Amino acid sequence: MAVIEDLLGQIDATVATIGGTIFNSVAAEVLPIVQTGSILVLALTGANLAIQAIPMTLQNGVSLMLRIALVYVFVRTFNNFDAVYGVLTDAPAEFGGIILNEVTGGSVTNLYAGLDELYGRALDVGDAISQNGSFIAGAIAGVVMFLVAALMAVVSVIMIGGAKLMIGVLIILGPVAVATALFKQTAPFFEAYVKLALGFALVPLLAAAMAGFTIMSAQAVTPSNLSTVDTIGDMVSFIVVMLLGTGLMAMIPSTSSSLAQTGIGLTAAAAATYVQGRKGYDAGKAGASAAGGAVGGAYRAATGQALDAGASRASKLGHATVSKVQYLANRLRK
Repeated sequence: MAVIEDLLGQIDATVATIGGTIFNSVAAEVLPIVQTGSILVLALTGANLAIQAIPMTLQNGVSLMLRIALVYVFVRTFNNFDAVYGVLTDAPAEFGGIILNEVTGGSVTNLYAGLDELYGRALDVGDAISQNGSFIAGAIAGVVMFLVAALMAVVSVIMIGGAKLMIGVLIILGPVAVATALFKQTAPFFEAYVKLALGFALVPLLAAAMAGFTIMSAQAVTPSNLSTVDTIGDMVSFIVVMLLGTGLMAMIPSTSSSLAQTGIGLTAAAAATYVQGRKGYDAGKAGASAAGGAVGGAYRAATGQALDAGASRASKLGHATVSKVQYLANRLRK
């Protein structure tokens, strides 16, 4: 019985078949936009170099050229895009297979087959209880075990299948996401896209790890001879393990999201640092203005209006200093 393996295998085949084809169609529409945007960026950069509105270092120039080249390369064809995207999405699943193999002692090497084995074991337990138990109690126990097995199977298919489908959707959106990396204003969309892709790619890895522990625990609590099982009380431990495994599967999305959003914490820390620095700058600016006003008032009160020109020059110097500090703060912000 390969219910889970058949369903998830069909999803994988659909994503593999449709993803690349639609990617190339979307890329054909996005490529002219990328070409136009690249020309615009180069033109603005050349104009900036001519008038020196914003100082540009060699490092910034090389980084800009590399970004344009990489965007153009990855948007052109699905093969170029899949060379990187495929590694990001396939590597966690491969690591999950290794974890599953090690946890189960080599008895299970495929995640889909392992989940089917767990599902079939639950049905076998239900059949044994229904056959060995009384007419009514055995039938009820069989239904309970079927519901537990079905719940585990449905949750597993939703978690893993949903992640696979979303990976396919992200493949289709790949050309648009890569194109947004061309401009600084749209780059956050590309960063969010990468984090989302990593989050869904981690689902098979976590599913394999949790399924491995559930399979081993189920094997340990299942009697070797099911003919001795005649009541649901004899399999309470197995039911608890199955429900625990189902709960672990349901926790996978939040866990993978937390792992994929590690970079967000660093970004938030950097943003908080900037906000605190900005508050300090504003406070310093206000304090300097107040101190300057107080000194200027005392000076005029002591000397009259004879040195108004000197006060004017001091005021201009103070404004120039504040403007310079503001310019440096803006440069640090960028």
